[in-house]
Amino acid sequence: MRIGRSLPPAAAPIGLRELAAGFGGMLQGQKALDRFQSELKTYFGVRHCFLVNSGKAAFTLVLLALKELFPGREEVIIPAFTCYSVPSSVARAELRIRLCDLGRDSLDLDFAQLSAMLSGATIGGPLAVVPTHLYGYPSDVPRVRQLIRDAAITIVEDAAQAMGETLEGRKLGTLGDVGFLSLGRGKAFSTVEGGVILTDRDDIAAALSARMSGLPGYGIWGQLRLIAKALGLMTFIHPVLFWLPRALPFLKLGETVFDREFPILRMSAFQAGLALNWDERLRSMRNARKVNTIRWLEILEDIGARGSWFALPQSLGLVRFPIRVRDANRRSVLLRESVEGGAGIVPVYPKSINRLAELKGEIPAQDFPVAEGCARELVTMPTHSYVTQEDVGVIRRLLGRAFAVADYPFAGRSAAVEDSDTQSGIKTS
Repeated sequence: MRIGRSLPPAAAPIGLRELAAGFGGMLQGQKALDRFQSELKTYFGVRHCFLVNSGKAAFTLVLLALKELFPGREEVIIPAFTCYSVPSSVARAELRIRLCDLGRDSLDLDFAQLSAMLSGATIGGPLAVVPTHLYGYPSDVPRVRQLIRDAAITIVEDAAQAMGETLEGRKLGTLGDVGFLSLGRGKAFSTVEGGVILTDRDDIAAALSARMSGLPGYGIWGQLRLIAKALGLMTFIHPVLFWLPRALPFLKLGETVFDREFPILRMSAFQAGLALNWDERLRSMRNARKVNTIRWLEILEDIGARGSWFALPQSLGLVRFPIRVRDANRRSVLLRESVEGGAGIVPVYPKSINRLAELKGEIPAQDFPVAEGCARELVTMPTHSYVTQEDVGVIRRLLGRAFAVADYPFAGRSAAVEDSDTQSGIKTS
């Protein structure tokens, strides 16, 4: 167990000012929620916005609304490699999961496979397709739309990890028929926990409004728990103290769990208060993430670790920077040394969705080689504002060893590279 400075894998800090604003939100009540909702509609340029307690609650409500609008359709097409909250929500809505592999050398859907799935659809076919902006990498939602010939198939955009990012000038979360964001810990922006639904479709909005009217709120004990979590997040997300919650196994930090029994609640005024001046704070955090994304690209290119990262279509504030480490032993050593050095390099979802024991018998037994490879090979590096120049040097040394020439023939330099940060240009396509 490491005792001492440790980088969290992802972070969206909450400070004393935000905590005070949270208490102010509690005093304002519905006024604070209306303000946050109005600001989100303006920022994203949408007509309808709904606020709930989590991203998976948001996704579940969307699916329940679509299920009501398009009865008889039960299949939801999701990536075979994604956060377990996605299949959890489909299961919670009592719909059928259908998996699509990822494209080779991509975190996006395999569009050839998706095209075959959609062209083979019959009456009563898929209810929705869920393009996912994993870690903030934009999914090609316009291409998904081109493949859909059935107006009853809805594009539900998973922008849970991509708040504030864009594709061709349009904000992620607004490219599909309906999108959802997560405001949980470690996302692009956090209100401790929370979810947002965005849409311009009046029919979807009407169905969602009917469901929202019957949702319970947090209650007194729920709000006290939120306050306690906010205090804990404010205190222990800092690298100086992050080692402490990481050392407590019952907190299950970093674990990804499939869970179909989660609460679906309306967002609280405390959370809306925490979001005061959220757009300025999001802009600041995105700028820091962009800087660190560029740093990792420069270092990987400088050590010659070609093929380890995914092409970026533009400058992005990724919530984490994913890379492939194809050698299992090297990956294991990298992760162990990261823990020992507090470097914040961590594994990703440990299994592709088709390998989840909780879904055995609920989805067809089928291989998804690219998704399975991602679960086996990917690790992520931190991009948040707590990353210092010293951290960059530590991570550079670890990457130099992980991508040494002996195992990666394209490597230009190994662990002997200097620790200084480079300022060279980046090849992002």
